[in-house]
Amino acid sequence: MSESRGAVLVALVMAAVVALAIILPTTSEQPTQIVTETAGPATSAASGNAPFTALQKNDIRNTVREYLLDNPQVIVEAIEALQARQQQSQQQQNHGAIAANMEQLVNTRRDPFIGNPDASVTVVEFFDYQCPYCKRMAQDLAKIATEDPDVKIIFKEFPVFGRESTMATRAALASAKQGKYAEFHLAIMGLRGAPSENALFRIASRLGMDLDRLRRDMQSPSIETQIQTNLQLARQVGVRGTPAFIVGDQLVPGAMSPDQMRQLIAEKRGS
Repeated sequence: MSESRGAVLVALVMAAVVALAIILPTTSEQPTQIVTETAGPATSAASGNAPFTALQKNDIRNTVREYLLDNPQVIVEAIEALQARQQQSQQQQNHGAIAANMEQLVNTRRDPFIGNPDASVTVVEFFDYQCPYCKRMAQDLAKIATEDPDVKIIFKEFPVFGRESTMATRAALASAKQGKYAEFHLAIMGLRGAPSENALFRIASRLGMDLDRLRRDMQSPSIETQIQTNLQLARQVGVRGTPAFIVGDQLVPGAMSPDQMRQLIAEKRGS
């Protein structure tokens, strides 16, 4: 369930609870206070010094109930306002987390990348090899890096779809040790279905890689450390799924069109 949908459900439940409290009378009312003449001037609810009487409470419930029935859009507006506040709060949290982890996001030498290493705009992608949207964007990102001489695209392997994803990630990171990451990465993204071990080694063979070395490097402790570091980093900066992009200092969850990516890069370059 997405966070926005969860917020809507929470708001609806809250609205239902409030509505029940308005519509149904309370089961236990406080008895109306009786004030004798010797106790001094009588106080009232209007003076703010005494609780509402049962009759007054029912009048308030009926008034609010009628208003909500006549203006149901008020509940929708309340839900939208809640979502907007939650989204703004989440964006602020993400921005702070990205700033705190910027060095690890963009300056880790072991992360594979394409494009200009000294570019003014850096795009960080968290992805999984079984994510259909990641597959769809792979060629577009490669094309953007080729066309734009002032962009760097860093790949953060983020295997969250199970054993095959982890195996593909290990193979891809191992291929970087032979200088074949970019080609190997795109070839895996081009596979249909889950990336099997046989498919991965067929790709490696086609690219002229040393298969024995690839197999050894896939089990390297450094690769396991890199995977775990990426998983932890993703949690810290607010990545919840794939693909997810950090462009400059902004987290952008989900897939986007090539034009949307180009526009975002241009905005960051101009800021």
